[in-house]
Amino acid sequence: MVWFLRARKERRLAALEEFRQARKLIDEDVTVFGEQLSDLHVETLTTELDRDVRADYQRALDLYEESKTALREADDLGPLLAIEKVLDDGRFRLACVLAARDGVELPQRREPCFFNPQHGPAVKDVAWTPPGGVEREVAVCRSDARRIEGGDEPEVRLVRMGDRYVPWYAVAAPAPGSSVGGTIAAITGRRAHVIRGNTPDTNRHVAEAHARAGLNNMGGSGGMGGI
Repeated sequence: MVWFLRARKERRLAALEEFRQARKLIDEDVTVFGEQLSDLHVETLTTELDRDVRADYQRALDLYEESKTALREADDLGPLLAIEKVLDDGRFRLACVLAARDGVELPQRREPCFFNPQHGPAVKDVAWTPPGGVEREVAVCRSDARRIEGGDEPEVRLVRMGDRYVPWYAVAAPAPGSSVGGTIAAITGRRAHVIRGNTPDTNRHVAEAHARAGLNNMGGSGGMGGI
């Protein structure tokens, strides 16, 4: 009986920790999306928008408000994870506005940028080789595509795992005593295809390689990489 009660308590604490981690990550996503819209708003004050672009812009604003409300009201992991779908739609609408502003082809509804979902939808597949890894094809935003094709590093979102930061896409499973890996996998729902043909061991090696490379801050989490 004592063992049963202890196990139930541990499961409850693990669920609470998973909820806390998910809320922290999604709160960051909502905040960054709001900042991106705020930056765009300054530009739109002096830019005439046609009807379709204005509709996309308004829809992005509405989805931002929806995500904030949902975040305040979420008291369980399910409703919390659903916010990512709202943000994905909002990022797509924002990407449409930016494409119209820049006179480039409108984006398609695709998976988010491999390196940082906050960048918005991917626009193309590019060949990329992680530190210590092998070349593979990943779907990326316009800015990261330009960086890679120009020989530069992409802007990667990092998440904390224990006492270090690793690329979010490299988190294949929770570290001992942590639910971060499982939470990220649940939030993204994209582990099956973000790296074509990968394995958990590949992910682990990628994470270790990035850690050895000295990635120790939250770089790449705030910018509009999809511009």
